[in-house]
Amino acid sequence: MRDLPGFDAFAADQAQPLARTALSLTGDPEAARALVVTALSVVAARWRTVRWSFPTHAAREALYAAYLKRPRARRAARGPGRLAPDTDAAALAEALTGLTPRRRALVVACFHDGHTTWQAAGLCRMDARTANTETVLAVAELRDRLPASFVTGGPPEPGAEPAPDETPQESDGSPPAGAVPQEGPAPEGPGTEGSTSWASPSPAGPAEITPSAAPFVPPAASVSLPGNSGPGDRGEGPWEAALRRELAVLSARMPALDPVPLTAEATRIGRRQGTRRRALVTTMSVTLTALVVVPLAFGAAGLFGRAGQSANGGSPGVLDENAAVPTLPPSLPAPVRFAYRGFCTADDWDVLADEFADSGCAQWRVVATTGEQWRVADVSPVLSDGWQPLLAISGDGNRLVYFSAASSDFVMIDRLDTTTRRTDMVPLAGEVSPEDTHVVISPGGRWMAADFGPAADALRPRLQNLTTYRVRTLPRRMRVLAVSDDGTVTGTASWDSDAVPGRITTTVLLRVGPDGRTLSRTPVDSALFEDGAAVSPDGRAVAVAVERAHPAKGDHGLLVTLDSTTGRVLARREAALPEDAHVFAVRGWANEHEVIVEVERILDDADEEEPAAEYSVHAVDVRTGAARPIMLDQAGVVPALWVPGTLR
Repeated sequence: MRDLPGFDAFAADQAQPLARTALSLTGDPEAARALVVTALSVVAARWRTVRWSFPTHAAREALYAAYLKRPRARRAARGPGRLAPDTDAAALAEALTGLTPRRRALVVACFHDGHTTWQAAGLCRMDARTANTETVLAVAELRDRLPASFVTGGPPEPGAEPAPDETPQESDGSPPAGAVPQEGPAPEGPGTEGSTSWASPSPAGPAEITPSAAPFVPPAASVSLPGNSGPGDRGEGPWEAALRRELAVLSARMPALDPVPLTAEATRIGRRQGTRRRALVTTMSVTLTALVVVPLAFGAAGLFGRAGQSANGGSPGVLDENAAVPTLPPSLPAPVRFAYRGFCTADDWDVLADEFADSGCAQWRVVATTGEQWRVADVSPVLSDGWQPLLAISGDGNRLVYFSAASSDFVMIDRLDTTTRRTDMVPLAGEVSPEDTHVVISPGGRWMAADFGPAADALRPRLQNLTTYRVRTLPRRMRVLAVSDDGTVTGTASWDSDAVPGRITTTVLLRVGPDGRTLSRTPVDSALFEDGAAVSPDGRAVAVAVERAHPAKGDHGLLVTLDSTTGRVLARREAALPEDAHVFAVRGWANEHEVIVEVERILDDADEEEPAAEYSVHAVDVRTGAARPIMLDQAGVVPALWVPGTLR
C-alpha cells in the first residue's frame, strides 16, 4: 500500500461531487468533509482491486455506508454561504432533518444523484421493494412538511447552461446492461509513472471516472416510483422536478475542498486500513471473501494449536481468538501484559442478519503476564480515527479503562477487583461520538484522560483521578496523547488560521496541568503523529515514527523523540530492523529508553497486485536504534488490534 498510482488524480476529481452528495445527506460541511475522507480512504485501501473497474461507484457505496452507520444530519449551516431564509432550498433543508437517516439517504440517492430505486437500495443496503416503499413514504413526508409554494420555482430553460452551483452529479458508475469493463492496465501517459488518466466531472453531463482505455458514460438513471414503467420513464410531476432542483441548490453550498490535504489524509487512512486487512482480521462481507477466510481460519487454528507456552517466559501464552475464552474472574492473578481484539470467520456470519453473530468472536481479550487470558465483553467495537481502540491499560498492568458499549461511558477495572466502575467521564445528559473519542491512562493507573473530538458541540476534554473519582474539565479542546502520574496531560491542538490567504492549519504540542493551567505549548507538524505517538513515562519525551523526505530502498524508518516542552528533536535514529521491514506504528514505551513499535515487512513472494505482509513487535532503543523483538505469541502472531500493558 506504499504506492497508489493514479489515486491522487481520482481523489481530486471526485472530492467535490462526493462532497455535494455528503452535504445533502448531512446538512453540515464539516460532517460532509469527514464522510468524503472516509469514502476515499475505503477506496484507497482497495485501490489495487477497484482501480481498473468502477472506483467512483465504490466511493459512493462507502459514502452512503459511512453516513448510515453514523448519521450527522444537522440544521442548515450558518455564516458565509448559508442558505437565504424563506427560500425553497432553506425550507427543504429544514424538512430533510425530519426524515430518518435511511429515508433521507434514499431521497438523496434518487433525486440528487439520479439513481433508480433499485440502485439506491444497493447503496442503502436494503431490498428493492423496501427501498421503493420507503422512498414513496419519504416523498410524502416531504410534501407534508414543505409549503405549497415549493413548486413555483421553474426549472432552467431548455438549452440553458447550468449554473456553477447546480452542476449535475455524476453517475454511480454502474455499467449498463451487457457492458463489460475493460480489464488490465491502461496505457501510461506522459504523467506520473504508472498513473492512470482520469476524466474530470464535466458540467455538460455525468461522467464516470474510469481508466482512459475503457471510457464509457452510463445511461441516465432515474427513480422508479410506483407508476413508472422503468428507468426510461421518470413519471414525475412539477413537485418532483422542484425537489431535484432544490437539492442541487442545497448541495451547491458545499465549500470547495482543497484536494491536496484531503487526498493526503484519505491516503494515510487508506494505507493503514489496507495494511491491516490481514487474513486473520475480518472486515469481510459474505461473498467471495468467505471462501478465502474459511481455509485461512482453519490454517490459523492449526498454527495456534502447535504453539505453546515457552519455558523461559519469553512468550506469555498462545493467542486464542475464539469465543471459548472465559470472561473476567473476580480478580486477576497477575498484571495485564497486553490486550487484543479477536477475529471472526465465515462460520460466525449470520446471513439473515447480515452481520456477525453475537458469539463473542470479535470481543476484546486481556492477556496476563502468566499467559492466561480472559474476554472483556463490553468494550465498544467502535474505533476512533487512526484505528485507535477505545481501551487503555496502565503501564503497570493493574488497571484498564474502556468505553462501555452498554453504558456509553468509560468504565474502569482494577486487577484485584474486576467489577466495572462507571467513571462518569460522560455526563448522563451528554452525548459523545466514539469515532472522535480518545482515551489514555497514566503509567501507574492513577489518572485517566479523554477527549471527544474537535466539533464545536463536542464535550471538552476531561481528566479524572481514579483514586478520588473527581472529574475535571480541561479548558480547551485538544487531542489527548498521554497523562502522567502527576495528572499532567500531553496533547495536540489544531485550528485553522485565516490571517493569510488560503487555508493554513496550525498545530501545537500542549502540556496542561490537572488544574487546567497550560504548562507549555510549542508549534509542531501535525504529520508527525500520523503513525501514532507515545509519551515517555516521565512525560518529558514524545516518540513518533517518520520517514525520510526521500527514503532509499531498504530504509527502516526513523524513530524520533521530541522534547514535550520545547518540541526540540532529542534524538533521531533508524531502527535496526530486519531486511525489508519498516516501522509501522508507535505503540508505547517499554522502559525509559526503549519504545515499543509495530513493524511491517512486505513478503518477497507476495502477489504484486495484493502484496502480503507480516507484522512483529520490537523495542527500539531511542539512544542507539538497536531493536529487540517482543513476542506476543510464540507463533509470532500479532493481532490486528491490540494495546500494550506491561510489555517489556
